[in-house]
Amino acid sequence: MMEPGHGSGIDADADFEFERKFLVRELPDDVAEHASTQVIIQAYTFAQDGYAVRVRVRFPDAFVPFDEFDDAADFRGGYERRALARMLGAGCPASASVAVKSPVVSAERYEKEMEIDTDVAVQILRRSVDLVLKNRFSLWIDEDGWEFDAFGGQNAGLIIAEVERRAPVVDLKIPDFCATEVSDDLRFTNDHLSKDPWMQWGAAYMEELDARGPHFLDLRAPQQREREGEGA
Repeated sequence: MMEPGHGSGIDADADFEFERKFLVRELPDDVAEHASTQVIIQAYTFAQDGYAVRVRVRFPDAFVPFDEFDDAADFRGGYERRALARMLGAGCPASASVAVKSPVVSAERYEKEMEIDTDVAVQILRRSVDLVLKNRFSLWIDEDGWEFDAFGGQNAGLIIAEVERRAPVVDLKIPDFCATEVSDDLRFTNDHLSKDPWMQWGAAYMEELDARGPHFLDLRAPQQREREGEGA
């Protein structure tokens, strides 16, 4: 994950991600107004049981409006490939990377990422069907860099907020915009969304969330929970 507003997001020394992810019902106004933006389109050439190989093309300092999804024309990545063509046709600067990922365990995931030739990545995306498109908004909130992914295409309507550190994210002050935590829910990983998109199960999930209420992880060590209290 990139630090908001800086660089390509690739750190050769950081092979493990410590991150917390949250479902957001609506993008906060101050995020839309003040965050840096980029467009991300990515394909999953392999994704099974939480393991994944991802090819990503990113367009920094860019934003793409999401047209209405057409079931007939946009099936199996058609929407995402059309957005890719639009960004390339507009001459937007782009960079590309490939990454391998492990399953998430206790909000930790192995990831190894490297830059690749953008033209090669574009050709892979053009030939792929398991695609994800999103506008990413990045900014600092208190001492943490937050990223908000607003998805388009087959995942339209889904917004995920994510915070990442170089160590387990234990003492996080969870903002009010977080409707519930999804760090431990495989369905909200991008590799899963590329194959089983939000439009197929999102409405049922939201009904379930409204019925049961929010869920947040407590990643404190047992000794810390005992010292600070279970409800802290």
